Amino acid sequence: MRPAFRALALAATTCAALALGLFIVLHDNDELATFDYIVVGGGSTGSIVAGRLGQAGYTVLVLEAGGTTQNSLGGTQGVAGKWTIFDIPLGWVQVLSDHRWSKEFQWEVPSDPPPAIARGLGGCGIHNAMLYMRGRPEDFEAWGAGWGWADVLPYYIRSEDNQRHTKSELHGVGGPVAVSDVKSDNISRAFVESCVASGVDANDDFNGARREGAGFYQFLIRGGVRDAPAAAFLGFGNRPSTVSVVTHSLVSRVLFEGNRAWGVEYVRGTNPNGGAARLKAAARKEVVLCAGAINTPKLLQLSGVGDRPMLDNFGIPTVYHNPSVGSSAADGVYAIMQWASVGGDFVRCRIDSLGGSEDNDYCSDQLKRWAAGDADSVFASPGVSAGAFLRSPYAQGGEPDIQLTIHPWDKYGRTWTSSYQGFATMEIANNHPRSRGRVALRSGRFSDPPIFEGVYLSNINDSLALLWAIREVRKIAKLPPLRDILRAELIPGALLTSDKDLLDAIQCGPKQFRSLGRPACDRTELPVNHLAGTCRLGDPADSRAVVDHRLRVIGVRGLRVADASVMPRPPSGNTHATCMMIGERAAQMIIDDDRGVRRALQRKRSKRRYES
Repeated sequence: MRPAFRALALAATTCAALALGLFIVLHDNDELATFDYIVVGGGSTGSIVAGRLGQAGYTVLVLEAGGTTQNSLGGTQGVAGKWTIFDIPLGWVQVLSDHRWSKEFQWEVPSDPPPAIARGLGGCGIHNAMLYMRGRPEDFEAWGAGWGWADVLPYYIRSEDNQRHTKSELHGVGGPVAVSDVKSDNISRAFVESCVASGVDANDDFNGARREGAGFYQFLIRGGVRDAPAAAFLGFGNRPSTVSVVTHSLVSRVLFEGNRAWGVEYVRGTNPNGGAARLKAAARKEVVLCAGAINTPKLLQLSGVGDRPMLDNFGIPTVYHNPSVGSSAADGVYAIMQWASVGGDFVRCRIDSLGGSEDNDYCSDQLKRWAAGDADSVFASPGVSAGAFLRSPYAQGGEPDIQLTIHPWDKYGRTWTSSYQGFATMEIANNHPRSRGRVALRSGRFSDPPIFEGVYLSNINDSLALLWAIREVRKIAKLPPLRDILRAELIPGALLTSDKDLLDAIQCGPKQFRSLGRPACDRTELPVNHLAGTCRLGDPADSRAVVDHRLRVIGVRGLRVADASVMPRPPSGNTHATCMMIGERAAQMIIDDDRGVRRALQRKRSKRRYES
């Protein structure tokens, strides 16, 4: 028998911890901390689930493996006054590429190439490029009952505070997360004009009635500051009093009694291998996994939900045999193009770890202006503003499968001589990849990273779509006004024209190309990092499904999943907005189901009293 539950918490002593309600849970042989719900993962989806449940009056424990990030989330590593690098829209590239940040705020997943998986309060919402891009109606035809476009659109809108539109059937105003335009640059404006000159339709709202076309993105930025869902739902002044957040807490497994989840086991601290005690917390109602498309299937497998032969191999008792846990991993790869340019009105500035800018006086002044609230500072922009969506001959269905994003700078690492005045980088993504990979346990130790096999470009159609897109971009680049700004094609290089050479360029990633006189490289494709599908939702009779249409893990009770892993098919664009929608939808389902159970119990009690 499991011990009786009694909540006992000791408040942390720092001001940031007190403001956030961070605490250490005390345990002994007879006491466990207990909550209505436990949410594993404090990323965008988990923050929304926890925040909405807290607003409904439930007690919620959020366990986040990483540390604090944005200022409003308790972050203290200021680089511009009180502001941390996670608050600065331009800071996302530094977080992803600079080891000073990535070693602490990204998961280590041995893979070639490794996916960029955020580890910290806010999840991908504190290190992504902040693009707000919903799915399209056609995307949800494969999701099943309760997940059609009419079902999900209200939950996209629920979070939205669109800074461009008045409230409409497609846009929300007054929600907790800002969706706004950013200042564009001359290269991006020229790109859109050349797209239109090539015959691509102009599109002034990628989240409007259609997706195809060229135009300008919108971003999760409010007043020049990153507006991540975690800050909106769990930040200072926003977190419900019934929600408690514990950072640096790595969940090792879900605890079951029979096939019912009743709590979790976790360790606290920055070093899970350091011999820290394994702690436990209990959920009166449910455990909700929001750990992401790699760590959620890993945690299910460690907890005994997965492929029985693999679990047996690592000595893990099987709670429910489902070999589909961790399968169907879907993510695209980028084809990268880069040009020298005649210069531009956008300057990339890097942020050092002590504050200020390491580049030049201009950037230092821009950072000071940003910290003072100047939304026109270069740091108030994510460094990207424009893109295009095209439908290749290899698209499935009617929606565009190719996404073009222009960066008016050398995104991939200053690999070129400084004699060039400027750069432009194009990221070409196939948003509907057909290739599928997997996530599996490396061992039975929770602290070991999982095996991740992306199996990128294993379906020939994925490669063909990217090759088609490279050639389309070359046509666009030859048209004014973009033609008058771009100079030499540096990546993959104008001399590379055959399918074989271009595919080599894609598979090598942006830093190793034959056009540079280097030998053929090992395959190091550059993932888009929109990983989805590893715990896909579906009908329980579908052998591919891991969760049902109400996000309940099939075969067990008291356990749900709410993150990108449940997507049966990646959306037609960036995944973050759809993760937010899943969080909103999951929270409402949980609340509705609990209220339905309570009403049923009340009716049953009333019937018994009447009969007696």
